Amino acid sequence: NISKFCEDLDKNLQKFNSDYKSKRFKNITMKRLEIIVAKEKLFFDWLKFKNKLGGQNKIPRLCNDRIFIEELIKLN
Repeated sequence: NISKFCEDLDKNLQKFNSDYKSKRFKNITMKRLEIIVAKEKLFFDWLKFKNKLGGQNKIPRLCNDRIFIEELIKLN
């Protein structure tokens, strides 16, 4: 189930990434990760929402804010 997977992923991220572990210590800097299951074709819906359908549009790879994820959550 998603809850167990989330717990296992968090533990392994802490095990292999000391920076992540220090940020997760007692949830002071970073809260426990959350996984949201996306509906089918959500990315397609997001591209449509952004008027980016078609093969010639570039998809952003990295972002320093939560704009893209908040849009995806809203459309989910």
